[in-house]
Order: sequence, then C-alpha cells, then structure tokens
Amino acid sequence: CCKSLGSMPFWATQNGEPFFSNQMTLGSNKSGSDLDVYQMGMGPVENNPTLAEQTGTITLSPIIYQAGVDLLLYLGNQRDERGWWMKLKAPIGVTTVNPLLSYSCALESAPYPIGTLAASTETAAPFANIADAFASDTSTGFLQQMAFGRIDCKRISQAHFGDLEFAFGYNVLADEKKHLGIGVRLCAPTGNKANAIDILQPLFGRNGHAGVGGELIGHWNFWESNTDDSYAALWFDGMAMHLFKSNHLRSFDLAGNGLGSKYLLVAKYSGNSFQNSIQNAVNITTIEVGSTFAAEGNFALGFDFHHRNWSFMVGYEGWGRTCEKLSIDCTIPGAIDYNQYAVLGRQSPFSSLGLTLNLCQPLAKIGESLDRVETVPAPSTGIVLATNASNRLPENANDALNIDGQRAHAAYTSKPFGQIQYTWKDYCYIPYVGVSGGYEFTHLKNSAVNLWNISVQGGITF
Repeated sequence: CCKSLGSMPFWATQNGEPFFSNQMTLGSNKSGSDLDVYQMGMGPVENNPTLAEQTGTITLSPIIYQAGVDLLLYLGNQRDERGWWMKLKAPIGVTTVNPLLSYSCALESAPYPIGTLAASTETAAPFANIADAFASDTSTGFLQQMAFGRIDCKRISQAHFGDLEFAFGYNVLADEKKHLGIGVRLCAPTGNKANAIDILQPLFGRNGHAGVGGELIGHWNFWESNTDDSYAALWFDGMAMHLFKSNHLRSFDLAGNGLGSKYLLVAKYSGNSFQNSIQNAVNITTIEVGSTFAAEGNFALGFDFHHRNWSFMVGYEGWGRTCEKLSIDCTIPGAIDYNQYAVLGRQSPFSSLGLTLNLCQPLAKIGESLDRVETVPAPSTGIVLATNASNRLPENANDALNIDGQRAHAAYTSKPFGQIQYTWKDYCYIPYVGVSGGYEFTHLKNSAVNLWNISVQGGITF
C-alpha cells in the first residue's frame, strides 16, 4: 500500500473507510461511487436515456522510467592511508512517467441543465469520458478549465540536472586491511520542483530540498589467499542529512469534504454576487507550501570478493525518510481568500427558469451530494445560500484545506543488490567497468514505491 503524495492519488473507499487503491468506481451522486462524474464535467449522467449501466471504473497503473548518468569525482589519499578526501557527484537524467490511465464504463455524458453552467441555457457536457475530464483543457460557460491536478494519458518526459552532492572527510583509521572515513555531506537543490499541473510529474532530485549531514564509510579485508590474488572484504557506506525547506506547489483536499474533494465544483462570490465563475476546487487549493524533513538517509552493506582482475559484490541497501513537516504562509501577497468560494455539490447559481438561486451544499463530498434544488429557501437540510459568507469556505488556508492529508508519511525501503566488475590493473590509470542491478521494495504502511534498476559503472584511478 503506497500512501505518499503522487504514488496513489486516487481516493477509493471500502466500507466507508479510505482504501488506498489504484482503482475507483464512477457514477452519479446516488450510486455510492467514489466519484460523481458530474463534478468532472460529464454532467448528470443518470439523466441520459441511453445509459446502459449506473457505474463504471477508472484505473491508474503508472510506470516510472528513469535513465541517467552519475558523474563522480573522488580526490584524496588511498584508502589504506590516513588523510583527507573529497567526493563530488553530479547526476544528469531523464525521467518518464506513463500514467496508463484506463476506464471501463458505459456512462454517457449528459447536458448540464439550464442555470448550472449558464444562466438561461442548457450546456453540453464538455467531456465525453473520464479520461478526457482528468486531462481537462476546456472551459464551458461558467466552468473554467482545470489548471492543476491533471492526469494526462500521454507519456511525459523531462530531462534535468539532478541535485549536486558534495562530501568532505578524513580517514581516521587506515592500514592495508581496513579503513574508516568520516565526512560532512552537502546537497544543492539543482533538480526540478513540483508545479502541480500534473499529479504524476516527472521529478529528478529531492524536489528542491537542500541538505546537510554526515557520511561514514569503511571496509575490512577479512580474508586473503596465500596462493593467488584473491581476497574478500566487507564494505559499509552510510549517510544522513537534514533536508531544509523547499517551496513548491501542492494541491490539497478541502478540510470538511473528505478525500478527493479537491475536484468538487466551487463557485466564486464577491460579497453577495456570483462572479460567473465555477471551477474544480483544485484550481484554488493548489498553493505554495514550505516542506522540510528532519532526516533522510541511506546505508549500504556489501560483501565483496576479488579474484585477480574480477570482483563480485552482493549486498543490502536501506533508505529512509522521516515524516514531512508542511507550512503555509497565508500572509504572502496574492494569498487566496477562500471565503469567496462556495462548495456547490449539485446546486447551481440559477434555476431552470433563469431565476437567481445562489444555492450551495457546504458539506458535499466528491461521490455523494444532494439533488439539485430549484426553490429558495431550500427544502433540503444542508443546502443553503452561498450569498451568506458563513456558508462558504473559511477564509484562511489552514482552516479551509486538509493540510495534514497531503503530508508525506515516513518511508523506508529495502534493496538487495549485486555487482560484477573488471579492473585493468596493469594500466597506469587502472580503468574499470562494472554492471550492477537491484530491486527496491517498500514495507507495510509505507509511502514509497517499488523500483528495480540496472546500471553500468566505469572510471579510472590515478
């Protein structure tokens, strides 16, 4: 179960409780589905006389590809000598995300009734299916296009420099059979950052986090042959860093409307006046956040066997990160006044006769809301006037948004790996080349994704 931001962006429920899944059910406001497609621009599908079934499904099975090069420079004494050393790593890479979004349903879009997206006319549904709706690029009547939180069916690729990493240390213990080095490690945030336009955005690096910490590296040759050039060694390399604040964009659900509520329709008001603007809440709940992590670290422990020019290594690598701390500054220029926005559910600014209604349903959920009401005052409990400021969202983002719901949980992964390497020892610059691979997997109640990798290494020593 992957629970981190972006790894499982759907909000399916099971027996009324959150159920982290890559599939959701689709339907109307009365079908008990995870998503009422009315909120996504497909209209009141239950009113379509050709409707073959009441529900459908949407599935998201993303695959992430990453290819790149790590340029590593090491300067310092040999590992069997005490002294200073320095390492500089510069990664360059291409990240590709293939969302593999699919749906299975016979839900047919239906026109929005008079008064919902236009004051006096019926409005054709802007999207014929849910895949087009999540890739929203259309404005219709009062309804504005979705600027953030999109899932495009197309494969997205981006090439970037990754985060530059620098380590400076000293070998405090060194002889022919063992060494131990201690160093300071720094990370510069030269990779890209999330812009929240696409939920599954290719990122290369730590999403804008600078880091500082320490590194511990050492080895021990515990066996050596007396007859040929063979020996066995244990290697350890570990680091831990504090990740400083990164300011980037992130999309939030509404505090009082449950999972997935960032896709609910909201109407904009100024005082008591409807501003002829309806949009998915994600357009206004996508804001700049400050993100920090107390610690991130990894370590690798390997068994290395050398025979003449060949070396074979098998080992284990662990990676972990603490819970994220999020902050929002509501005083920055341009901060949104959320009290201008009312959650509509299926209510509308106007009636089918063109009369002004200005009704809203403050506690509507993405898969459950009340049918449209055509009279004022509303006969149904929970449907109220949007012209009353107390029926709209709280003014402050910390009150209006579910901040904790988008905080990245603590994570830990395990990665068994193997490597084979050949070294030309008789050459002046001692060139080497190797091939390695591993499988990184998450643990129960974690917030990471499973990955496998294969890589080629090469270099020279002088």
